[in-house]
Amino acid sequence: MKKFFAVLLAVLSLGLLSVGFVGCSGGQVTIGVLQYAEHGSLDNCYQGIREGLAERGYTDVNYVFYNAKGNDSNDTTYASTLINMMPDVAVGIATPSAYALANAAKGDIPVVFTAVSEPEAEGANFTAFDNVTGSSDKLPVENQIDLIKAFLNKGDETVKIGILYTRTEANSVANIAEFEALAAEKNVEICTAAVNTANEIPSAIDTLLAQGVDCFNNLTDNTVVQNLETLLDKANGAGVPVFGSEIEQVEKGCVASCSLDYVELGRRTGYMIADILGGKSADDIPYLYLTDGYTVDYNSAACAKFGIELPASYADANDVA
Repeated sequence: MKKFFAVLLAVLSLGLLSVGFVGCSGGQVTIGVLQYAEHGSLDNCYQGIREGLAERGYTDVNYVFYNAKGNDSNDTTYASTLINMMPDVAVGIATPSAYALANAAKGDIPVVFTAVSEPEAEGANFTAFDNVTGSSDKLPVENQIDLIKAFLNKGDETVKIGILYTRTEANSVANIAEFEALAAEKNVEICTAAVNTANEIPSAIDTLLAQGVDCFNNLTDNTVVQNLETLLDKANGAGVPVFGSEIEQVEKGCVASCSLDYVELGRRTGYMIADILGGKSADDIPYLYLTDGYTVDYNSAACAKFGIELPASYADANDVA
């Protein structure tokens, strides 16, 4: 009989440990995280989320983390897995993962998104869901165009900017629309090439090069960012500079960027998660736009390849070379 109770206690103990892994137990909170791809900016978001929660006193947190590695099927599977675990909060890093979580949660679990450029974009409109909030990594497009024109120093000439993007990424489509809306005012021509998969990137680059673009401007498009080396190799080989949208891209060889601070974006997202854990409804927390969260970064080594001098108006920019 004693042996029976000992075994029973052991089984119960294991059961309690299992519950602790998938939900709140003994004061510990569980955060389910689904990240769309492996690249520096999204990694920085996750780091910032953890820092933000820790700053708000949430140091005993059980993070259940999945990375979809840019695969939409993985997104769907992992989103269902995480929601079925009934975490206290589910967090989606980048639009495809965040949207998959919101769709799987159906309002039953609070979902917080981050690194979503346009939360109300067609095809990925988060206002269609209940119990969802989050933060946007909307690009400072006007500032970026001004930076490109200053670094290229083309005076009154029209600058042809090539942009490569993934057709199914709503964020990229929204960003391009903003570039195009500013084209006449800023005296630039926006040349775009859409891809469905990474395999199409080399030929899409060639298409833009054939149009005689003066430069490329890289967005935060997940598929393209994961293949940035291909873009840099082909563009630079053709004597065309590439501008980025985040410091990691500039460190890898882009000329310059109005760079979003993704750690800070994640940190402020962590504060939003803390508010929900403290009892606030996700629906009562407005979307966060990090309008003050960018710096100007440039790569002096990349600039030197093209004879680009640092413009006087950007004398305080950060050199990452």
